[in-house]
Amino acid sequence: MKLIRNAFLAVAVFASVAVAVCLCWFYLYSGDLPNLSAVANFTPDSAASVRDQCSNSSILAIPSALIGTNLQNATLAAEGQNDEIVAVQISRTLFCDSRMKTLTRHLLEYKASVHLRRRFTHEQLLTIYLNRAYFGNELIGAENASLQYYGKHASELDLAQAAMIAGLIKSPTIYSPERHPDRAKQRRDLVIQAMLKNGVITAEQAQDAEQSTIR
Repeated sequence: MKLIRNAFLAVAVFASVAVAVCLCWFYLYSGDLPNLSAVANFTPDSAASVRDQCSNSSILAIPSALIGTNLQNATLAAEGQNDEIVAVQISRTLFCDSRMKTLTRHLLEYKASVHLRRRFTHEQLLTIYLNRAYFGNELIGAENASLQYYGKHASELDLAQAAMIAGLIKSPTIYSPERHPDRAKQRRDLVIQAMLKNGVITAEQAQDAEQSTIR
């Protein structure tokens, strides 16, 4: 009995030390985080051109008011209504060094996501996410994607169009409405059903949206 107790104690001590070492190592990487203050540029008071550091692209960033309720609801349905998920997705766009080791990158991304959640509100995180998201065809940002695919501003998208745009984020290549319209429709309809489940649209609205063309 004493032997078992000592063995259990030794395992507990080893586990505690290992966790402490991992946490210390994790926080030592804090200084390697990107400049998160620049992320605030993606929550402008009005439409503004913002330079993305990784892609060196000029992105048309828009405020939350110009994103539109349909696209906001569709994005939350597609990505989950969890700030942690949205923050992690944003953090994945902040590290430019593709040579970084996988474990190190994952730890830094998680660390960055924690800082993002502490610094920004739910609405701001969603705005940043949509302004930085990649939609295929070298399109970055929901406004650019809306103008490219539908010739209208993000705030003017109808329910079906918003669901298609939001559904693209998961994989712009696989769900491209130009290359794979059937897949794009399936993905769009999944987003619509998720919106229905979230209670932001009615069954009648969902049915009408699913019957509309993809483009």
